[in-house]
Amino acid sequence: MTRASLRLTVLALLPLLALSLTACGQAAPVATEPTQAPVVAAPTSAPAPASDPAARIASALSAGVPAITDGARLVDYPAVATDPLVELRPGTNGWTCFADWPATPGNDPQCFDKTWMQWSDAFAANQPPNLSSPGIAYMLQGGSDASNTDPFAMEPAPGDDWVTSPSHIMLVVPGKLDPALFSTDHHSGGPYIMFAGTPYEHLMIPVVDLEM
Repeated sequence: MTRASLRLTVLALLPLLALSLTACGQAAPVATEPTQAPVVAAPTSAPAPASDPAARIASALSAGVPAITDGARLVDYPAVATDPLVELRPGTNGWTCFADWPATPGNDPQCFDKTWMQWSDAFAANQPPNLSSPGIAYMLQGGSDASNTDPFAMEPAPGDDWVTSPSHIMLVVPGKLDPALFSTDHHSGGPYIMFAGTPYEHLMIPVVDLEM
């Protein structure tokens, strides 16, 4: 898939996303005691290799397309979860790209626009995002999650495997996504809703190749 065709895919999906919104806003609140470190929270131990900033920068850059990563702020996770994110490089275009999160078994660097950063800040605080506009994120190296349904799962349920996602982009919108329009099955091979029915639900859109 070329970058141009990817942009057309996103643009084609946005009207469908608008149809999926409801006037009621976010879903019921989640538990008050999160059990999983949120997307932007640090793991309990230092990233590896924390002593190689160049490798962590390369990891963050691998999350998105150069048109975004060239001007993005690059960040890493601190050794102590309550500490601020480690800035690897300042940015100029409003995007933030994270190096791989060592707390998961997969390679999952990610690039967030401003709306997704708002989503992540709310997730970190265990609060509903209350978004006012759609947001786009890139995870071109793929990723791994403990659950496709529970945002705060720290590890897969007994007998389940980690949810491994291929290269993808993610869309988040105000309100709710309609499961009648989008699958909730992460094995479907097409766009699907992750964390459906929670304030953190978003659309996962697998991509194959973004090279021209």
